[in-house]
Amino acid sequence: MSFSRILTAFILFAFPGIVIAQNPKAPDHGRVMACALDVFPHKLKDTTKLSDTKNYVFRGKVISLGKDRRVSICYDVEHMRVAGAWIGKPFVYSSEKNMGPTVEGEMLFATKPGPGWANPRAANRAPGVSRGWDDPRKGKEGPLPRDWVRYKGLYVHGDKVVLSYTVGDMDVLEMPEVVEADVLTQTFNVSATSKPASLLICEDQLLRFSGNGDERKTKPGYHSAAIMFENKKGFGIAGVVGHPSPGAKFEVKQGRLLLNLPAFPKGARFKVFYCRPSDALPVHVIAAAMKNGDEDLKPVIKGGPPRWTQTLETTGTLGDAKGPYALDQITPPTKNPWNASIRFSGLDFFPDGRAALCTWDGDVWIVSALENAGRRPAAKRTWKRFAAGLQQPLGLKIIDGHIYTAGRDQITKLHDLNNDGEADFYENINNDQGLTLQRHEFVMDLQTDKAGNLYFCRSGHYIQSKRGDNCCIYKMSPDGKKLEKFATGFREPNGLSIGPDGTMTVADNEGNGIPQTPIYRLLQGKFYGFTPSIHGNPNQGKFKLTQKPIVWLGPKVDTSAGGQVWAPKTPAADRLRDWGPLAGQLLHTSYGNCALMSVLIDKTAEPWQGAVWRFPLTFNSGIMRARFNPKDGQLYVCGLRGWGTSAVKDGQFARIRYTGKNVPIPVGYRVVKSGLEFTFSAPLDKKATEDDGNWAGTWSGVLKKVPSAKEMQDMPISTITLGADRRTVTIELEKMRTVPNFALQYRIKAADGTNVNGELNGTIHRVP
Repeated sequence: MSFSRILTAFILFAFPGIVIAQNPKAPDHGRVMACALDVFPHKLKDTTKLSDTKNYVFRGKVISLGKDRRVSICYDVEHMRVAGAWIGKPFVYSSEKNMGPTVEGEMLFATKPGPGWANPRAANRAPGVSRGWDDPRKGKEGPLPRDWVRYKGLYVHGDKVVLSYTVGDMDVLEMPEVVEADVLTQTFNVSATSKPASLLICEDQLLRFSGNGDERKTKPGYHSAAIMFENKKGFGIAGVVGHPSPGAKFEVKQGRLLLNLPAFPKGARFKVFYCRPSDALPVHVIAAAMKNGDEDLKPVIKGGPPRWTQTLETTGTLGDAKGPYALDQITPPTKNPWNASIRFSGLDFFPDGRAALCTWDGDVWIVSALENAGRRPAAKRTWKRFAAGLQQPLGLKIIDGHIYTAGRDQITKLHDLNNDGEADFYENINNDQGLTLQRHEFVMDLQTDKAGNLYFCRSGHYIQSKRGDNCCIYKMSPDGKKLEKFATGFREPNGLSIGPDGTMTVADNEGNGIPQTPIYRLLQGKFYGFTPSIHGNPNQGKFKLTQKPIVWLGPKVDTSAGGQVWAPKTPAADRLRDWGPLAGQLLHTSYGNCALMSVLIDKTAEPWQGAVWRFPLTFNSGIMRARFNPKDGQLYVCGLRGWGTSAVKDGQFARIRYTGKNVPIPVGYRVVKSGLEFTFSAPLDKKATEDDGNWAGTWSGVLKKVPSAKEMQDMPISTITLGADRRTVTIELEKMRTVPNFALQYRIKAADGTNVNGELNGTIHRVP
């Protein structure tokens, strides 16, 4: 290649991006996929120093570029850097324990973990590598300080994606693109700032340089700068063009290519470009990339055309209405044009009765036509894909008409800017928490209190965060600016609840010393006993009982807790939204055992103690979330099959409907001096109820996962008395005592002769 041709190509602009090819058989997540990504540096061509370290991105935004999506760019939004770029094959999952996906293909370049922009407070003193680039984060966890960089979110407009963030007092819009897979570009629109800035382009694979990278004026008001490098593949070029104002200059220090930018008194628009080393520089491609170097990105952030134009229709089936509650199945859109997995993980309702559901795989769907007079589900429901590419959202809440999701990386607020039924702006409300390498560090559920504060759970029993940011319940201010640990000491808290009176509950999951599944009363500032491993060994987690739960649930009752919800009380005259005898009660979902339970609580003294009654309903998936529809007043649940569960289907959406049948079920529990007292919802037959042959139970004074036959003893039932109200049953026990577990079965009759069978599982902490 002639040197004159190289000089001609020297007028280009290309910036390093990251490339992840899409697997045509994989689900179509859209142009963006938020994920934790392991960019293995040893995949780089002609690299040196980077090959000695791994490049793990905890909060990655992988953007597929080009018509064929063969090229992608991955942003590390904790540092606001481009972590690397590759081309060809899709990423694959690492064989190393607890690691996420990694790159498989031809790497173009990468950057080491660390800031992508110099600290603006040090920019005036040292725009280069020597100062202003030190990472100040404790434990190297979480994003950089907000006054350094702050990721605000991303806009999706057709095939274009724009990232929004700040560097000091400078607002930045950045849009990556690719020109024929040979030139990567990034268009910048920045606001006015009085401080210079320094941007990391790439590092370590630059072996030899030509030119000094100085800025030059190419036409009135239009400036460019470029630098050429060479390795075994040939020559490559990096450049900038547009209106960055005089003074833009490339700089090479310690194997890093930086673009030093002057202060922008009036703001600026410019484009950075990067051309990978080649034996023949594509001059025509570079020339095409240099066009429109001062593109205005404002039209791209106003909402684009719909990406998922098809709506889908499904039907459902009505459940058996013999009992007081029936289970109606709503068919999910398992077959869809995007091959999207339907594993529901979050649920909430709009005031008009439409539901929004998120999936573990990163989608948000909106389903309508759920309500119908007479409580019969409509013949068809309409499903619309609203958002995609979120990072493992396991909680969803609708606030003032906006959908919020709780994902591993951040709390996201979804904006439909042009009212076309799809999210255009994925706003980062808060991503302040630190993350570790373990795959179990989920963010689960999303709830609000009356003041608008948001609450969610973060698990993580493999590795203890150096900042103590996992195994917590978090409280966040409505604007997302304040995040605090509300309670600590949890292993895998999947969900929580906030009652109408402010009472909060949360359930944890057994394992690592936690003997059984507890349902706790959640109190601010309390430590709930679990400390994860500090070495990444799950067997080294420790548990010490510090707070007594409302109830302990053994593996036959619940192997893996879901969440809780309080059934609303409705006026007696509002029959349409009536939810029967369990209105006002706490409900608990089991992910592991695919079950729904009511929680009966004895609040007569501290600590609270309780028992659960399992609905005689069969669910196909592990139940993650439960919400009441404000339109029809009935309970809707969603779930999935992901980790350990007895589920038979990957996803489920269903309604639990009150039928109006007056079949007695337990609605109250109290420990009395002589035994246990249970209240039923309807009158019972006195003879059948007081026959001690119709009652049997076991209890154990040993708190362990599975008590032995010797440790599990028959409950010493002496007499059974039905109260004057014919609803309250007192089971008197010989040698009454405290026990972590009891199981009480009954086969009695209602006052009208209907058979009433069931089981109660509970805990006795105190005896009056």
